[in-house]
Amino acid sequence: MSLALWRIPAIATALLALCPLSATGQAPGQVGGKRQAAEPPPSARATAAQFDQIVQAAVEARHAERWEDASALYAKAVKLRPAFVEGYWYQGTAYYTLEKFPECRDAFRRVTRLSPKNGGAFAFLGLCEFGLKNYDRALQYLLQSRILGVDKDVRPVVSYHAAIIMTRIEQYEQALQNLGEFAAAGNDSPRVIEAMGIATLRMAMLPNEVPPDRREMVLMAGRGSYMMATRQTAAAGTARNVMPNILLVRSMTPCFTRRYSKYGRTVCESYL
Repeated sequence: MSLALWRIPAIATALLALCPLSATGQAPGQVGGKRQAAEPPPSARATAAQFDQIVQAAVEARHAERWEDASALYAKAVKLRPAFVEGYWYQGTAYYTLEKFPECRDAFRRVTRLSPKNGGAFAFLGLCEFGLKNYDRALQYLLQSRILGVDKDVRPVVSYHAAIIMTRIEQYEQALQNLGEFAAAGNDSPRVIEAMGIATLRMAMLPNEVPPDRREMVLMAGRGSYMMATRQTAAAGTARNVMPNILLVRSMTPCFTRRYSKYGRTVCESYL
């Protein structure tokens, strides 16, 4: 599954840079958006102390990667303080790690309501919807995260998932444009090449849906498209390097010349 390409805590660590909240989710010295004017009553102090204890336990559970405990503790924290954005955030990342995508989605919906300009939250929301196979909605959130801005370490996660969804819903040109970012950065990992190959051959499917007997053809096409995408910065010998891949794609299966020929020939002929 493509979600395994980028996992928690790596995504969470990068996305947290976009969520600079205090431990209470409010600015220091403020309560409910207003400056604190008087000493709180004893009952409020007791609730605050309970909240602090729960958050501390949740932080310890998160650092120890006890995700079930962390999610349960953050659930208690947000029940005590419903505007605790950070609590929903960490609760969502715990659920994401556990692949509890419905719960993850609900947590990040809360984050986006409380912090509507948080691009990282929309990125996570898109990944949760992807895990639930709600691809149209996932793409909407992933694109929104890019508009709002995401950390440079998270942008590849967003771009990759957006691209493979675009391919699946037959937005091939847009998919290749997104994948072109990887080529520009010199990232030719097998997953990137595979995704480029699927889009190049106009195969409306996700990488994990590619039939085994088509995988080599996909990789060859992806390598050709990758070299095309880097031709502006590559050496003059690019064409000589890509030709064996394209010729192999042509010869591997009749479906290339039938189903995928219109765009596939464009790829091939650009090097003839």
